[in-house]
Amino acid sequence: MNIQLLDPLVAQRIAAGEVIERPQSIVRELLDNALDAKASTITVSVTDGGLEEIKIIDDGEGIAKEDLPLLCESHATSKLKELDDLYHISSMGFRGEALYSIAAVSEITVESSYKEDVPFQITIDNARKGPVLAGGPRKGTIVTVKGLFKELPARRQFLKRPSSEANLCQAVLLEKAFAFPQCNFRFISDNKMKVDLLATTKKQRVLDILSLNQNIAPSEMQELYETCGRFNLYAVCSSPAIYRGDRSHIKIFVNNRPVEEYAFVQAVTYGYGESLHGGAYPY
Repeated sequence: MNIQLLDPLVAQRIAAGEVIERPQSIVRELLDNALDAKASTITVSVTDGGLEEIKIIDDGEGIAKEDLPLLCESHATSKLKELDDLYHISSMGFRGEALYSIAAVSEITVESSYKEDVPFQITIDNARKGPVLAGGPRKGTIVTVKGLFKELPARRQFLKRPSSEANLCQAVLLEKAFAFPQCNFRFISDNKMKVDLLATTKKQRVLDILSLNQNIAPSEMQELYETCGRFNLYAVCSSPAIYRGDRSHIKIFVNNRPVEEYAFVQAVTYGYGESLHGGAYPY
């Protein structure tokens, strides 16, 4: 069998599959972009679990008109210029791959205004780029993603039910909300408001999120602060009086990024010692 170069569009869609696995992947990437743009209010809306539409609205800094055509190009980013910048990166995203990958497997429209400029928008449909057009009057950015995997039906077969996909999208929004309590977050699924979190303190944000499923008194949660050299530790810990039968509510963040590391979770559990009986974990 002869070796052949892949068609660029085929290669792009294969690469996109490594970044975009499901609607949740898109929500995570676009939330990172909104946070990097210094948004104070972010609204995520999904229809049919995100398969029909995902819309993210923010009031961040926006994108200049001349940058719109570069949005969905591979390795196009405003957050990194040279290799040494990697050692000082503070943004949530920096690879320049998110929008490129999303545009390869869906129709994406980005409408944005930069500073006080008139808003403009651009649409890329499965890697086919449209012209830059005038948009509606507003501050910030609206990203609308439609028809995820519509040209890759085999990929859709591996997705969960729309309600389950919507829950995964909501989970990633709550993940960001934990790390950024200074921002307002809203989540809407099929035109129904599911989450509406107002900017607040770190402890209150934890209480607000946990209270989505169970009412917890502020007295049941304690804040801890610790400094060791150049490392600062902040924790919100539940009283041993409230507990769960699994570790799912133990959340670890490093520089605002979620970290799934069993050793950290185990350290938290050990910290409670005998105050929690066997099979019980902090709320």
